[in-house]
Amino acid sequence: MTVSFGPSVDPAHMRLNPSAFVAALLIVRHSACGGEATAHPAKPAAAFTHAIQDSSFLAARSQGDAASYSGTDAHGIPHYLMRRLSGEAQNVLRQAYGVISPSNLYISDSTRDGLLKYDPARKRCSTCYVNSYRIGFVSIRKPGESWDELEGRLRTLHRSSFPPSSLVSSKSVSAMDPDVQDEVRQMLDAARHAGFRLRVVTTYRSPQQEAILMREAGGRTHTLTSMHSYGRAIDLSIGDGNLNNRSTRRSWIAFRRWVTGFHENDFRILGAPDHSWDWPHVELPSDRIGFRTVEAAIAGGRVCLAHPSGGACEFLPHLPRAR
Repeated sequence: MTVSFGPSVDPAHMRLNPSAFVAALLIVRHSACGGEATAHPAKPAAAFTHAIQDSSFLAARSQGDAASYSGTDAHGIPHYLMRRLSGEAQNVLRQAYGVISPSNLYISDSTRDGLLKYDPARKRCSTCYVNSYRIGFVSIRKPGESWDELEGRLRTLHRSSFPPSSLVSSKSVSAMDPDVQDEVRQMLDAARHAGFRLRVVTTYRSPQQEAILMREAGGRTHTLTSMHSYGRAIDLSIGDGNLNNRSTRRSWIAFRRWVTGFHENDFRILGAPDHSWDWPHVELPSDRIGFRTVEAAIAGGRVCLAHPSGGACEFLPHLPRAR
């Protein structure tokens, strides 16, 4: 089975409430065998309302604890979750999100945009890049499949494993989340006005395209859960794009410092301005996508698993209609 998340998703279904963690959790229905699937929001129910209230309460109570598994230490190693979870909570994380080892969960940073992530293998040093997955993000993971199992399956996949129509990649800002298109265009215009020579390499990429990129990229990407699949990331090339060129590297570092200060710091980069495993990547996080605490993820997983659809527990993208 495969899942296609392209620009045909109806934005009318995507309006999420940032104050309710589980209200934003939507269900993706999978087709029976081999066909593409269509994204649908979960049907409202009384149980949903109660779960929203419970998850918000738990999230509020867990603020102090969340700080203990947020960000990294002085050596760049994530502060992984140390607290032991109940067997029921562990089962929810396994069935809803493919998490086998809850002790490998952490919040990517301690800002308001910090996202709950999972590393199947723990990071051991600052330059030891490991595969890392954002909990609840769209991907090619099948319902009930663990990330370890998916990584094994990924090694057997090729472009021919997916319908050609699902391998979507775009360079157009118009393919991005409509909520950020104007801001991205303003940023690009302002950057050029500031003297940066840049070109857009990629904006939207489907989860299938992300999977192929990870399969073929030889370590240049370490995730299947990308902001590109939400239309909220853009890859840019600065100057001649050659980081071995000292002048280009200086320009790229200057741009990365500049863009993180543009428009109230809405834009984020990966790594530091002068050091990164993904220099081209710039993204605009959203408080409507992802979890900020383990408790919120568990509460959302309970709601998702109780729903009869049998779909994946994922936040749906807000993307333009297909024309």
